[in-house]
Amino acid sequence: MTNAAQNESPQPIASERSISFLWVLLLGLGLAPYLALSVFARPQADDFCSSALFRSLGFWQAQANAYTGWTNRYATMFFTGIFDWFGLWGLRVLPVLLILGMAASAYLLLKQFFRRINMELPRLSQLACSLALTLLTLSALPNLYQSVYWRAGSIAYTLPVIALNLLLAGLLNAHTRKPAWYTLSAFALGAFVAAGFSTTNAAVQFTALSFVFCVLLWRKRLAPAERGLWVAALAGSLLGLLVLALQPGAHLRLAQMPPMPGLGRLVYLTLRHSAALVYHSLVDFLPARLAALLIGFLFGLSARGQKISPLKELLTALGLTALGAFLLIAAFCAPSALAQSAYPEARSQTIAVYLISAALLGAGFLAGGWLRALLPGKSSRALLIFLNIAALVSLIFALIPLPAHFAEYRRHAADWDEREALILQQKDAGARSVLVPGVDSLAGLMGFSPDPSQWVNGCAASYYQLDSIRSTE
Repeated sequence: MTNAAQNESPQPIASERSISFLWVLLLGLGLAPYLALSVFARPQADDFCSSALFRSLGFWQAQANAYTGWTNRYATMFFTGIFDWFGLWGLRVLPVLLILGMAASAYLLLKQFFRRINMELPRLSQLACSLALTLLTLSALPNLYQSVYWRAGSIAYTLPVIALNLLLAGLLNAHTRKPAWYTLSAFALGAFVAAGFSTTNAAVQFTALSFVFCVLLWRKRLAPAERGLWVAALAGSLLGLLVLALQPGAHLRLAQMPPMPGLGRLVYLTLRHSAALVYHSLVDFLPARLAALLIGFLFGLSARGQKISPLKELLTALGLTALGAFLLIAAFCAPSALAQSAYPEARSQTIAVYLISAALLGAGFLAGGWLRALLPGKSSRALLIFLNIAALVSLIFALIPLPAHFAEYRRHAADWDEREALILQQKDAGARSVLVPGVDSLAGLMGFSPDPSQWVNGCAASYYQLDSIRSTE
């Protein structure tokens, strides 16, 4: 720590704590509506199919049936089966666990990251950054309901974010002594499970582990005894990718998709889709993106008492942040480009949106730390006031869609409950084929149709243990 930092009066430190506390409070209040929206979660589309499968075959037989039949997402099916035990209650609690899990896992990862780079950031500041990362990710999701409140989508695309955070936090927390065989096995198994949510997330996970491993080796921040853990995690990730690729039904799905592109076409599509994803994430959700940058800048500027890195080191860190974000976004886009020659679906973008939020927060933090060394105390205090106001205004604009979400989700939940009550009423009366009013589609998910042979109708009939279900429209 520099002499200037040592001689600082307690007032700036107290000011930093006050700012961090206020932001923890504000960001926590901002997350509260997203937690409350979980009350309106209801089974939709694929949820009926998976629940019916578990109820008819049991937990383990359903796992085998799904893997040999229609999905390679072994981890998604495993956790779906766990939450299915709790019925509708589990489906409503799941979004709460995911949101809190993203914040908690981000905090653990940040704690180990700052320890690894020998930088002391107050716990309140780390907590504020973790909450900001979670909130600004939620506010920038292109299909919030399918990514967080729809069980089939949230387990496949949002739970992997938590798994990757915990995996990286565990690896960064490793000690310098040689790990035992069971520790190596635990990390390999953890990486294998985390890779099984989807091919897209498995590709991101393997790329993230490889990139961080290489950076730590290059920066000489990885003890020889720790390398085995990273190799074990990479091996588990590769094994997961292999199990996903060898799923028996994979060739059936690929037969329904466009021919795989050649290498040149694949690279072009990956880069094109990566650029488009970043562009739309920045432009379509500009307030959330601006808030991420400003909050990062704010905490970098207000982090008094920290050692000021030379400009060259800051530029290196900024370059690594940009390179890491680019590689991970490309890894996210590559599987859909390879299998479908298509842009990634909106519901699958949780991890990509999360990475962009993290990159903006990190870039803002580094830029704020560099500027802190250049400005006198009075000037930096004036800038802090401006940044707090600007970040707060950006955050408010980012949360403007929440009232509309509440209205839409509440209306759909009420219609869904009314429809289920009618289904159960007809079932109790002895009907085996029921006719129910149509319920408007929510967030692009397919609902019931007048055709009882439509797949959603068929899964719902199995879910309610009926012969058939159809809607009036």
